[in-house]
Amino acid sequence: MIYMYNTIEVITLEILKAEIKYLRSGSFCSVSNEGIKHVKILPYLSVVQATEGSYDISLGNDATVSTGEGGFFIAPAHIKQTIVHHVAPKSQKMSARWIFLDIEINDSFRLDNLYNFPVVINDELKKSLNKLFDDFFESNDIWAKYSISYKILEILMSRAEAVKLSKHSGIVTAVAYMTQNVTQQLTISELAQIAHMSKSNFYAAFKKQFGISPISYINHYRLSVAAEKLSISDLTIKEIALSVGINDALYFSKLFKNEYGISPREYRSSHKNEAKLVK
Repeated sequence: MIYMYNTIEVITLEILKAEIKYLRSGSFCSVSNEGIKHVKILPYLSVVQATEGSYDISLGNDATVSTGEGGFFIAPAHIKQTIVHHVAPKSQKMSARWIFLDIEINDSFRLDNLYNFPVVINDELKKSLNKLFDDFFESNDIWAKYSISYKILEILMSRAEAVKLSKHSGIVTAVAYMTQNVTQQLTISELAQIAHMSKSNFYAAFKKQFGISPISYINHYRLSVAAEKLSISDLTIKEIALSVGINDALYFSKLFKNEYGISPREYRSSHKNEAKLVK
C-alpha cells in the first residue's frame, strides 16, 4: 500500500510477487583503463563487482565511495552513475563482472523505485555475493542463472531500505516517457505537461531528485544507450546515433567524446579488446 501525504509517498508495500523482467550479464579484463571515467544512466538495476582492481562510484550528486578490490556497487535504474576504474597495484590490471536486472514487484512497481540499496557492499556480505557471482558466471544453464539472480536479490533486500519519496509522482511518468521516446526531440514544456507540473516546478523537482537537469538526463541516457550498443552490436556509428535521437553523426561523436573521453570508434574498439581478453 502507498499512503500519500501531500507530495510525500510513504511506501509500506507487502511484496507478493517479484518477477525478473530483464536479465543480462557481462565481464571484462583490461590493462589500460586506470583512471578511466564513465558517466552513464542505465534503464535497469546494476550489480557490479570489481574482481581485480576497484571502482570509485557516485550516484547523482552524492559523495564518491570505493568498492575496494572484490567489492560490489549497486546502481538503481535511471540514476546518473559516475564511475572511475582503478587497476590492481600488483598486476596493473582491472577485471569486473556485472549483472543487469529489471525486477517488477506485484505486477506494478519497479523494485528500485521502492527500495534504496547500499551503494557499495564490501563487508561480510561480499563473500556471499562473490560465491553467487561465481556460480552465475560458471553456469551455462539459463534456469540456474535466473535462480541465482533471485538469490542475489534476496541478499540485496537484506540491506534494502524502503523509499520515502519527496517528489511529485508525475516525474516518474515523465522519466518513463523520456526513456521510451529516446529518439524524439523532447522539450521541458512537453515533459512538464506530462508530469502535470509547471515548467519551473518540474525543472526544480527533477534536478533535486536526480541531481541533473532534465535535458542533461536525456543526453546522459542517450549516450549510455549508445555506449551499450557500441559494445554489443555491429551497427554503424551513424545508425547508433540515429537510434538514440541524434541525427548528426559528427555531433554525436563530439557529445560522446565529451562524455566518455574517447571517440565512439575508440570506445567500441576498447570493449572488443576487453571481450577478447575475457575469452
